[in-house]
Parts: sequence; C-alpha cells; structure tokens
Amino acid sequence: MMHDRTRIHMLVKGVVQGVGFRPFVYNLARTLELTGWVNNSAQGLEIEAEGNEGLLESFAERISSEAPPLAVIEEITLTKLPPVNYKDFVIKDSATGELKFTLVSPDVAICPECLAELNDPENRRYRYPLINCTNCGPRFTIIQDIPYDRPYTTMANFLMCPDCRKEYDDPENRRFHAQPNACPVCGPQVVLLDRQGKQVAAQDAPEKAVELLKQGHILAVKGLGGYHLVCDALSQTSVQG
Repeated sequence: MMHDRTRIHMLVKGVVQGVGFRPFVYNLARTLELTGWVNNSAQGLEIEAEGNEGLLESFAERISSEAPPLAVIEEITLTKLPPVNYKDFVIKDSATGELKFTLVSPDVAICPECLAELNDPENRRYRYPLINCTNCGPRFTIIQDIPYDRPYTTMANFLMCPDCRKEYDDPENRRFHAQPNACPVCGPQVVLLDRQGKQVAAQDAPEKAVELLKQGHILAVKGLGGYHLVCDALSQTSVQG
C-alpha cells in the first residue's frame, strides 16, 4: 500500500557546489521516481522532492550516504511540506541572494578518468594539459563569486564548443556543469613566452619547454594559483643561475 504523496525541502550546506552534486541528486530522484527540483544557491544546495513518503526517506538518507566523493556535507536542513504536484524532476538555474555562505571545493588533482583520456591518442583531449571534469580540476582558484557557476569564474569568457556544451548539459555525463570544462578547440591554450612576454614560435610548447630546460634555461611555469620556477636540478649552470 502506497503512502500519501508528500514533499520535502532540503538545504545542504558544505562543499556541495562544483563536485557533481546536482547530477547526483537528479539521477537519484529519477531512479526513485520522485519529482521536484535541485539548484545551487548562495547558501548551498537546495532540493525539493515530492513523491511516496517511504521513497523520500530513502532519498534523504542516500543524499547523505552516497554523496559525490569530493562533497563534504556539513549540515542538512529538512522540512516537510504539502505536495504541489510537480510533474518531473529538473535542475533549476542557480539562485542568487544577499546572504552568501557556501564552501567551495579546493583545486583537485587530475582523476583517473581524465588521466586516461589525456594519454589516449584517440581522445579529443589527448595531451590537453587543462583537462578536467566534475571530479577534478580547478575550483577555488578560478571562482570569483558564488553560487559556483561558470559566469562567476575566470572561465566566463571561454565559450564552449558544441562538443563541450553537450557534455556540460548532460546530467548523466561526468562533465555536467563542470565549470572549467574545455578542450583544445574552445579552452585556454598553453603558450611559451620569452622574458619580454613575446610568444616563442613552437609547434608544441611543452616539448619546446623541455628542450630549453635541457639546454640549461630557467622557466617560470604558470600554475592555477601562481608560478613555479623550473630548471634542470643536475645542471650546475642552471642552479647557479
């Protein structure tokens, strides 16, 4: 015997943006045949789910126990409400607000899936050094405001190509709403500059950089949050320079 239909509102606080939480909630809700919505807000992650009471209890429990690996849940506020007969479960546009308090994931090292793509000659991101997905890549360093959405990051000026956009819009893709999502066609590029800031002609900038290091040059490699000075540690000339 089915319980009466009911609705819950959940506010999830912690590191819950930019870690694949919305697609996780979306797919879980659809699996349990619940309706409603999920979105990012300036306070965290907001969810409204409607359906069978027992399934809603399972939904709320699994939100906590099966959260994405990079998520850190600090608090969940749950409120029961009368149903409004949502017809489907959707991912709503992020909501802004005057009160802004949510934690942002730190930058995360490359995940095994992206590493495999990086080394796959058949993959369109082969050797693209800025490869990333929902489970890895820059977060804290690129954010300019919350909620954590692409327009509020340093990626705002990079228009995604059709292939990247398709990934970004697909809730079942691990790059769904991965805000740094990019590829060699549409994303930032790696270039080699001389000390005057002029681009050095090179078909492959990283390979040219390796060649210069072997010749004893010292390079400044721009990372997500600063620069690293690099040289051949076995070269007396480089180390003394």
